[in-house]
Amino acid sequence: MTLSTLRCIVIASSLALVTLAPAASGAGQAALIAFDHYHSVEEIEAYLEAAADRYSTLVTLHQIGESRGGRRLLAVDINNPATGAAEEKPGFYVDGNIHGGELLGGEGALHFIDTLLSGYGSDPMITEIVDSTAIYVVPNVNPDGRAISVDTAENHRWNIRPFDEDGDGLVDEDPPEDVDGDGRILDIRVQDPRGPWKVSPDDPRAMVRRGRGDREGPFYQMISEGIDNDGDGKVNEDRIGGVDLNRNFPANWSGAQFGSGPFPLSEPETWALVNYITGRPNIAAIHTYHTSGGLILRFPTLAEQEWDFPAADLEDYRLIAADGVEATGYANYAYEKQSIVDLMSPGHGVFNDWASKEFGVLAITTEMWRNGFGRGPAARFRWNDEVLGGAGFVDWKPLENPELLEVAQQLLESTGSLGGPGGERGGPGSQQVQQVIADIGGWDRFSVSNPPEHMIADELERNTRWVLTFAQKVPRVQIVEATAQPVGGDDVLFAIQASIANVGWMPTSTAHASEVLGIAEPVVVEITLTNATMPADIPGRSQGGRTFSSRSLGILPGARDDRPAKMNQLFWNAEIVDPSRPASVLIVVRSQKGGIARQRLELIGKEGQ
Repeated sequence: MTLSTLRCIVIASSLALVTLAPAASGAGQAALIAFDHYHSVEEIEAYLEAAADRYSTLVTLHQIGESRGGRRLLAVDINNPATGAAEEKPGFYVDGNIHGGELLGGEGALHFIDTLLSGYGSDPMITEIVDSTAIYVVPNVNPDGRAISVDTAENHRWNIRPFDEDGDGLVDEDPPEDVDGDGRILDIRVQDPRGPWKVSPDDPRAMVRRGRGDREGPFYQMISEGIDNDGDGKVNEDRIGGVDLNRNFPANWSGAQFGSGPFPLSEPETWALVNYITGRPNIAAIHTYHTSGGLILRFPTLAEQEWDFPAADLEDYRLIAADGVEATGYANYAYEKQSIVDLMSPGHGVFNDWASKEFGVLAITTEMWRNGFGRGPAARFRWNDEVLGGAGFVDWKPLENPELLEVAQQLLESTGSLGGPGGERGGPGSQQVQQVIADIGGWDRFSVSNPPEHMIADELERNTRWVLTFAQKVPRVQIVEATAQPVGGDDVLFAIQASIANVGWMPTSTAHASEVLGIAEPVVVEITLTNATMPADIPGRSQGGRTFSSRSLGILPGARDDRPAKMNQLFWNAEIVDPSRPASVLIVVRSQKGGIARQRLELIGKEGQ
């Protein structure tokens, strides 16, 4: 029984003990999840099902598709129906774990869900968000990759679409393995006079490239732990899968990019994600959790891309991410494009490229967990010693495992250092194997892409705090004031007035969607008169005893501390048809991204007031 299977049994047992009565608030109830380890796919499913049961008034759980491995792709819609239908509210989308091995990303999405549900009714900020916003979360975009990364020692970025990485006509035949059974896949350094690596003079744990003309050894070949499954003299060169799902979206997609898939949205996971999002056009902003590095990013990722992002959008990105920097201590790369592309490797077909460039909303990625990687070996080891107490790196020790010694011997034979390929080989323990001098060590599995498990909860708390501030910023149309006053002396003529504004922080459309894509929908105000008509000089149409009229307000700017909500004053005149019957006017404000606001006014004359 694997550790992840045992954990699944434990959580399933504990969930069975919880009273899962539908409730609007989690106050006083036992927690459904604890962020003290990386959850298996089965544990995630168990939690989502239990949350949908306990918080049935707020949560709708959907299966939006299946992974290549047949695992369910689950989405959580969070909305309070008592305050309106989800599709009539501005939407905020969150996901995680599009890269299977970035386990903290999936935990971030789960923590966001759990914070909203457990805090509803007791935390004013969370209650306001849930009451006024439709929240859409896909916590585990890549369940197959996550399953490999939790259930085995491999950190698996991709999905499991069969792929011939070494071009030998076979697929997935030589993956990495935890040969010695210690729960991790480490590095192996094999002494070889022809090797390109040597021990760093600054830190004996670090390996550095051999310089040209360097003859002061010893020198090493470097491989990762595993065996030569296909007998081609190479190790771990054809893993399970796969397609990098974050290179498979229809924005700057390129078949020349490794792992991009045969065509955009070729994978069931990416197809399901785009189908889910485009089916919810009220989504006004997108956040996706990744690891690692401690960065808050926007896209595009390609240096040569000039999408002419309007300055207004760039300023919004900068300000939104500034809240994230304050909460997390991460670096803000969500403003100036060149700094992003200088930092990151170019990427084609990236999800947030699609979300911003094609779907047209503000889309931000957080690379969680600010570790020491990317800042050079010295900084990396200093961070390991100061922050992790040295636990992140497994010190080099002599390689003793017979299978791995055989792999090391084969490696030296392939370089000609032990007679060359095809020469006489000894089995494990033979005299020839004893000539091999090799060590095993390197970075532990929870030290590079993901933090050690005892650090998960603190990292998630900071990130959820900032993403909640992002969710608060969606656009929101509102009828600030509306009146219907009788004019004249016969109590049948009325002057109707409405003050309408976007009281949300974001505009009702990005400038990019409006100016570049041309897909922004204007805010529209409709009035419906019952038992009343408009004067002939006001455009309207009658149907079934009711009169309809609509006006477009275009794109409404957002409200800021230094920029109060812009009031749009609208006026109509109406005349009651039959004074003996009730008459009314219904004002409806519709915004694709800013929701729908309604207000009904009764047309009551002076005598009836």
